[in-house]
Amino acid sequence: DTQRISFVKEDATAFMKGAISRNEVWDLVILDPPKLAPRKKVLQSASGMYRSLNALAMQVVKPGGLLMTCSCSGAMTQSGLFLRTIQGAASMTGRKVTVLRQAGAACDHPVDPAYPEGQYLSNYLLRVT
Repeated sequence: DTQRISFVKEDATAFMKGAISRNEVWDLVILDPPKLAPRKKVLQSASGMYRSLNALAMQVVKPGGLLMTCSCSGAMTQSGLFLRTIQGAASMTGRKVTVLRQAGAACDHPVDPAYPEGQYLSNYLLRVT
């Protein structure tokens, strides 16, 4: 039903800034950017990029709506900074987030305990108010 659902392929930052300027909001936003922190040495700058993207995403989620935000950056996942970065984005935008679900890779993407770097996927399902 094209009246109820739409899919957009566009630069996420430009799209969300445009949506904010048009006061557009959605019930559900899925934010799944490419790897922004391929190495630990770029973790700080990547954290800023994740924070900025999540801040934009939170502004286009209806109050009470859902945001699923993802990271495929091993340095971000393994540092434990992702949730703090998300909270920083919420603070920047004056929004509050509640974690409904935290997950990593699905069962079709097993992690070898001898190679902890293989644990690089993380996602949070958040209620945004």
